[in-house]
Amino acid sequence: MTRINALSGAIALALMSSSVSAQLLITEYVEGKSYNKAIEVTNLADSGINLSEYSVKLAMNGADSFGTTINLNDVNLAGGESYVLYHSSAAQDIKDVGDQASGSLGFNGDDVVALFEGEELIDSLGQLGVREDFAKDVTLRREPAVTSGRIDVDSEFDVNAEWVTFPTDTFDGLGCSGLEACDSTTPPPNPFVCDTDNLVPIYDVQGDGDRSPLVPEGSFESPEKYFVRGVVTARGESLYKGFYLQDPYGDGNENTSDGVFVFLGGSTTPSDIQPGAEVCLEATVKEYYGNTQLDVRDSAFKVLSTDNPIPAPTRFRVKEGEDLHTALERHEGMQVLLDADSPLVITRNFSFDYASYRNNLMLAHNAPLYNPTHLYAAETDAAKNVAAENAISRVYVESDYKAKDGEVPWFDNFNPVDGYMRMGDKLTGLTAMVGYSYGEYRLVTTNTIGSGDLLRLPENERADEPVTATEEGLKVAGFNVLNYFTSYAESGNPNYMCSDASVTPGAKCYRGAPSVEEFALQQAKLVNAIVAMDADIVTLMELENNGFDENSALESLVNALNDAQPNKKDHYRAVKVHKSDLTFKDEPGFEEIGYFGTDAITVGIIYRHDKVKAKNQARQIMMPEQHAPLAEGGVKSAYQRHAMMQKFNIPGAKDDVTVIVNHFKSKGSTCWEDDFIFGDEEDVQGSCNNFRVSAAKVLGEAVQDLKGDVLVMGDLNSYGMEDPILTLTSFDEADRGGKIFTASYTTLDGKVFEQEGQLVRKGYGLVNLKHKTDYSYSFEGELGSLDHALASPSLVNKVAAVEAWHINAAESNLFEYSSKYTGKLEKSDNIYSSSDHDPIIVTLEYKHKNGKK
Repeated sequence: MTRINALSGAIALALMSSSVSAQLLITEYVEGKSYNKAIEVTNLADSGINLSEYSVKLAMNGADSFGTTINLNDVNLAGGESYVLYHSSAAQDIKDVGDQASGSLGFNGDDVVALFEGEELIDSLGQLGVREDFAKDVTLRREPAVTSGRIDVDSEFDVNAEWVTFPTDTFDGLGCSGLEACDSTTPPPNPFVCDTDNLVPIYDVQGDGDRSPLVPEGSFESPEKYFVRGVVTARGESLYKGFYLQDPYGDGNENTSDGVFVFLGGSTTPSDIQPGAEVCLEATVKEYYGNTQLDVRDSAFKVLSTDNPIPAPTRFRVKEGEDLHTALERHEGMQVLLDADSPLVITRNFSFDYASYRNNLMLAHNAPLYNPTHLYAAETDAAKNVAAENAISRVYVESDYKAKDGEVPWFDNFNPVDGYMRMGDKLTGLTAMVGYSYGEYRLVTTNTIGSGDLLRLPENERADEPVTATEEGLKVAGFNVLNYFTSYAESGNPNYMCSDASVTPGAKCYRGAPSVEEFALQQAKLVNAIVAMDADIVTLMELENNGFDENSALESLVNALNDAQPNKKDHYRAVKVHKSDLTFKDEPGFEEIGYFGTDAITVGIIYRHDKVKAKNQARQIMMPEQHAPLAEGGVKSAYQRHAMMQKFNIPGAKDDVTVIVNHFKSKGSTCWEDDFIFGDEEDVQGSCNNFRVSAAKVLGEAVQDLKGDVLVMGDLNSYGMEDPILTLTSFDEADRGGKIFTASYTTLDGKVFEQEGQLVRKGYGLVNLKHKTDYSYSFEGELGSLDHALASPSLVNKVAAVEAWHINAAESNLFEYSSKYTGKLEKSDNIYSSSDHDPIIVTLEYKHKNGKK
């Protein structure tokens, strides 16, 4: 059944003297090509173990619990013997030494593998809730000195602490514990000899183009091996496994890089390869997903000397007329320095990156990047040019090793009070290696490289109050409050059952703060921000849709705001919605709650009764739904959130103002057009764009029927020059670069609205009060405004000021109320990162009946 050679037997017997009885341990892990997956367990005790009580469990793709269980066979494993569980479609070499096949053993290098005795965890690799490639395309063997299992599966996993790494598809150690191959009789390889007469300089490996001249076009690897020599500048331990090699003199040509990354086939970099070591190696040249690297196999390298001077980092510059990616390419593999004259600024603050599953940030060339369709209409050449420029004007900054959540390895004082970063800041004094992975250029700091600092221009600094704070007039604000949910936190239960109108009672609810502590922080930050806004009317989005009584999220926020303001003249009230516009459920516990619309979140309006008077009750503007029949049967449905409309009287003024708040369909879900019109070619304006145009059309028609001044506020999930905003305002087909269509298969109030998408020929004439170059939101390194203030023509001449108060979009979202990915990071109840959207504040000047303002 199993094999055990003399060496591994001796190791096992030595281990048994210091281990507990019946100790089963994972001793080998194979994550190879295709289905080449195997797990070896070894009995370290001196007595036999029946494996029927044991199982291997898997947690896939960052899951926080185990979803796959493979029970081991009813087999007695003798002391010192090993047992191999393998994928049923693995290579024959694995099958030949395997003991139990399973088609469920389908892990990758970022999945958690654990060994259980009954329900007790006794050993593991990986970390629950974290998706990181800790062992991709490698074989791992346990250090012989390890005699107890790793049971803290919630802590960070360091593969180098107990494991030795071998190249992809190394199977010769399966069936016996120890670092050597089982029954190995292969003689040691011949010592590596550096051919100094045929050395190829690193700058000739790199060349002056975007790929190595030694790799033929259409290929990813050179057909020959080359001898290369240089000085080690840094080791890669995690994101890049290998080391960086640089020519100590270079060729004086700034178009060719003097450095290169060396990949050792997934093996652990030997301890004697340290910065300052001179190394000679023989390798093929690879273009590995765009990264030029030397690929070394079979230990074809040698340390020639140590403690050599490390080449000084190059001060990073972008030449005139050159794009950022070209500049990065000519520094690929080199160590660079960002200083005060560096052209790079923060365009996405430090936050979680779902591509590499770690916290990092993004820099841009000269200025933060803007979303193309915030500046120009979607199908114009101008928008396409901005998109193309953005793609070559960004670079990520991150550490090679995965830092703890909430920590910035190269910036010691990261905190929300006095150690924050802002959009537009520069990183100074930071040295990093230029690499390329996950389809992006990256500036990678390593354990051997010092920390950096920040350089902030005055215009990027925080503002504790809006610029418009001193403006006289009526202030109207719009604020997305980032899922302000009271019920979830108050339940104290992460499996809390939603009580909103959008779901079947009993469905799980995952929005908002999951704990009382996080909710208290969220509420405090929102209250502090709204109080500082000092607005007379505040339109709110992303409130929990749980009614309007004293137990609702809306009233919770109003009460907290009033408690924070001792002067009763500053107190807020929530507008009352007409009962006919509310939805009631005929179910126990739900029949008394009046819901506004059918979504989990809703909108609301609060106002200072001392400043304005609500005329009658608020009314809804019902938004369209989409119900598209599918060819295979069934219906694809999509829904919008209804708009809320309230007319206000300004005491002493001649005119009233009608305030409307809405929150259009998000870009993240999909609608019929996305699947059946755009298909694999995504709409550059995000999913459900046509459906948002339908909502804009309904809203525009409703506004046309209103008399007097109208102000539309809201998170319309559309950037400044996207179709829904153009529909509500004005546009010319030539300026649009194409045509605007509504969605097909839409209904309104249960009746057919538009069976087929209709051409929108002109806008509804509202005026977008915000300058299109301003922003309220940041997404994937691009700024823009999803939050808008749209005025009727009669209101425009009463507008004194408009401001997007940058307290959120320019900040790190790790400072928000959520503890996800933040670890032990200090939190603050200050106004910054109180949401992920900046509030929009409009100041209106109304003349009184006597002619005064």
